[in-house]
Amino acid sequence: MFRKSVLSIVAALCALIPATAQNYSTDAILKNSTGKVATLEASGIARNKKEAIEMAKKSVIYTYLYNGIDGLNNGKPLLGFKPSEAGVQYANQMLGSTRYASFIRSCTEMDKRQKTVGKNVQVFVVIDLYAESLYRDMVNNGIIGRDASTITLSETQGEIAMPTIMVVPFRKGSESYEEAIRNNSDMRMAISKVNEGFINEGVETKDLLTSLNNANTYQVRMGDGMSLDDMILINSGADVAVNVDINQDVNDGGVRVSLTLQAVEIATGNTLATKSEISGRKRTTADVLCSVMAKAMVGDFMKQISTRMATKITTGQSVAVRFTIDPGSAINMDTEINNIMPLSDILISWVKRHAKNGKYHTQGRTSTLLAFSDIFIDNSMEDGMQSDINDFSLALYQYLKGLNLSVSRTITGNSIDVIIY
Repeated sequence: MFRKSVLSIVAALCALIPATAQNYSTDAILKNSTGKVATLEASGIARNKKEAIEMAKKSVIYTYLYNGIDGLNNGKPLLGFKPSEAGVQYANQMLGSTRYASFIRSCTEMDKRQKTVGKNVQVFVVIDLYAESLYRDMVNNGIIGRDASTITLSETQGEIAMPTIMVVPFRKGSESYEEAIRNNSDMRMAISKVNEGFINEGVETKDLLTSLNNANTYQVRMGDGMSLDDMILINSGADVAVNVDINQDVNDGGVRVSLTLQAVEIATGNTLATKSEISGRKRTTADVLCSVMAKAMVGDFMKQISTRMATKITTGQSVAVRFTIDPGSAINMDTEINNIMPLSDILISWVKRHAKNGKYHTQGRTSTLLAFSDIFIDNSMEDGMQSDINDFSLALYQYLKGLNLSVSRTITGNSIDVIIY
C-alpha cells in the first residue's frame, strides 16, 4: 500500500516536470501551410531510426508549443512565453503518450540520416502537422483562449451583451451634430441608410433625432459642464457612436459616392472599427448608391466590432469611473481613511482587486478628483444572467458605505460618476 502511494506521488511529480527535460529538437522549419495543415522539415534524435522518427514528430509539436515556429501563430509559441502549469501538464501528457500522433497526418524520412557524437541516430523528416486541430484542441481544453477573429457574432452574443449603437454625423471643426445635419440632406440620408443597415443586422440602435430633442432638457437638469453633443451621447443610452461621413461627386458621367464609418466606444473613446468605401460612377442618385454601399459595408463593419467585443469575453468590458469630492466635504483624496491610507490609494487598491485580471488605467488625480479611463470588469453570462456595470457599481457603492463615506453615484452608458460628500 505504501509502495503504491509513493509511486502515485512520483507519477504526479513527473507530470509537473517540464518537457524541456527530454531531448527534443527545435529545428522545425515551415515549408508550406494551408491553414489546417502545416508542412514542416524537422529532425529527431534517438538510439535507432524508428525511435528517432517518433522523436521528430514529438519535436515538431514541442517546438510549436514552447518555442514557436516562424509562419505559424505569428511565430509565437502556442503556450505563450510563460506557460501556465495547466499548459505544461497538457504538453507532458500529450508528448508522454501516443496522443501526439493524432496530430500528425504524415511523416516522410529525408535522405540525410547521420550519427551524433553520442552515437545516436539523427533523422531528418518532412511532417504534415494538423496545426488547426492542435490549436482547437488546446482551446477546447481551456489551455489557450480562442482567437477573437474566429468567434462569430452569434457566439459573441451568447457570451456577452453586444453594444447599442447610435449613428451620428462626422463633424468638421467645432461643428455640432445639429449643425452637421441641419443643412446637409446627404448626411441625413447617409445616417438613415447606415442605421437601417444595422437594424437589418439585428443590432439595437438609438435614434439621433430623438436624442437631439431630449438633450436640451437633460443639459438643463444636469448642468452645463458638458457640451450639448456630449449630453446627446450620454442621454442616448448607446454604448457606441458610429460616425458617418459622406461625399458625392457628380459630373456628366454620373454620381460617385464615398462613405466612411468609424465606431467609437462612448465611455472610453476607444475606436472599435473603421471602414471606407468609394463607389463606382453610376447614372443613378446618391441615395441609391448610399443604400447599396451601406448594406455592403455594415456586415463587415459589424464583424470588426464583433471581433473587438469578443476580446472582452476574456479581457472584460471597459468602463470609465470618475470619483469627485463634493465642494462642501470635510475630506479630500489625501485624507487618511480609518487610519489605513489616503482615500485615493484606498480607491485604487479596491479597483485593482476588482478589475478583471487586475487591469485598469488611471486618467488623472487631484486632491478633489480621481478618474479612471479604463477599468476592465467581468461581463460574462452565467445562468442566463449578465454580469455588467451595474453589479460593479453596486459592489463599489457598498464598499464605500462600509468605510462610512457618504456617496452618490450615477451610471450613464459605460461610465460611473461617484460623488463623495
